[in-house]
Amino acid sequence: MRTPLAAAGLVALGVLLMANPLFLPVPVGEPDPAYTHTVQPVTDGSVAGFESPATGAGNETDGGNDSNASDAVVAYADLAPDAREAFDRARDAPEGGFGVEDPAERVDSLPYPTEPTLGDGLLIVEYDGERYEFWTRTVEREPGAVVAQRTLLQPVAFLAGFLAVVAGAAVGLRGRLGGD
Repeated sequence: MRTPLAAAGLVALGVLLMANPLFLPVPVGEPDPAYTHTVQPVTDGSVAGFESPATGAGNETDGGNDSNASDAVVAYADLAPDAREAFDRARDAPEGGFGVEDPAERVDSLPYPTEPTLGDGLLIVEYDGERYEFWTRTVEREPGAVVAQRTLLQPVAFLAGFLAVVAGAAVGLRGRLGGD
């Protein structure tokens, strides 16, 4: 009588442990934002899925109404001094960009959306005859406790649950086969 009870208990414990993402508390905290600045050359006529603005004389949209192309491209000299500094730092960085974590270190003249769009978090900067994509964005990272729970606690609990189910099945089969 004890063998079926032990087998059922191990299987129940195993199922509970394997279902741990459903019941383990996920701490709801403020996201840990980082603010990134990235610069890369404009290539192949498009900018991140957007049609690249006109690239010079003869490519204007319709002579007098060239607002879409001219609004999308910003001359390096027209950037605010702090934005030029950020552009230069990102362009010179080995990975093509840099990030800051302190909101006070952001560039006041630049927006930091979570989903950049052309003109809002994505500028086309003309510098020395070349065009560059200049991205600024907010990246919201999960708090450390959530990351630790998802990478350590949940997999370990799932593995322990799986092993408990296997052990419960083994105990149950051993009892049925007369191994007691």
